Amino acid sequence: MMNPSRAVVACLVAVASLTLGGCGCDRDLAYKDVQIQELERINKELEEQLARKGTEHVNKVIAAAPVGQPSRITDKQAVGDGVDVRDRNREIIFSIESSILFKPGQAVLSAEAKESIARVIALIKQKYPNHYVRVEGHTDDQKISRSKDKWEDNWDLAGGRARVVLKYLLDRGLNAQDLGFAGYAEVRPVTPGSNEAARKQNRRVEIVVIPK
Repeated sequence: MMNPSRAVVACLVAVASLTLGGCGCDRDLAYKDVQIQELERINKELEEQLARKGTEHVNKVIAAAPVGQPSRITDKQAVGDGVDVRDRNREIIFSIESSILFKPGQAVLSAEAKESIARVIALIKQKYPNHYVRVEGHTDDQKISRSKDKWEDNWDLAGGRARVVLKYLLDRGLNAQDLGFAGYAEVRPVTPGSNEAARKQNRRVEIVVIPK
C-alpha cells in the first residue's frame, strides 16, 4: 500500500509530465482527469485505513470489557468521544453532533466524521449484524438563511444529511436491505430551548439500530 504522501508526489509528477508536454485543451483535460483519479484513489485508501483502525479499536474494546459490564457502556467506549449512545425502547441510538459531521449548511462528511462513523459501523458489524439501521437527520430551530441555494428548508437539510451518512454506511459494507433514512428538521429536539447550547445538541444525525 502506497503511503498517502507518496501518492500525492506521484500525482504531482503525473501533472508535471502533462504540463511539460505542451499546452492545449486536451492536455488540460488530461491533467484534470489524472488529478481527480489520483485524489479519489488517495481518498479511498484513507477511508480503508479508517475502517481498519475503527475495527481494530472496537474489537479491542469488546475483548477487554469486564464480564457483566452493561452493554451500553461497552458501546460508548467502542465508539469513543463525539458519539452519544442511548436506548429508546428496543432501539439503540448513536447520536453525533452535526458540528462533528458537517460544516454549517453543508452535507459533506468531514474526516473527523468518517472516523467516528467508521467506529459505529465496526460496532454494528460486530455486535448488531442482524438489525435494521435507520439514519435520522435533525436540525435546530433556526430557519435556512445562508444556504438557501442548497436547501429548501430544514426538512430538506435534515434529510440530505441523513442520506449522506446512509450512503457512507452503504459504501462501508452495511446491507442495503437493512438501511433507511429520515429527516425530522427541528421537530424532535433532544434539548428544549433556543439558546446556542440547546441548538448545538439538537443539530445531530442519529444512527438508530433496530432489532429485526
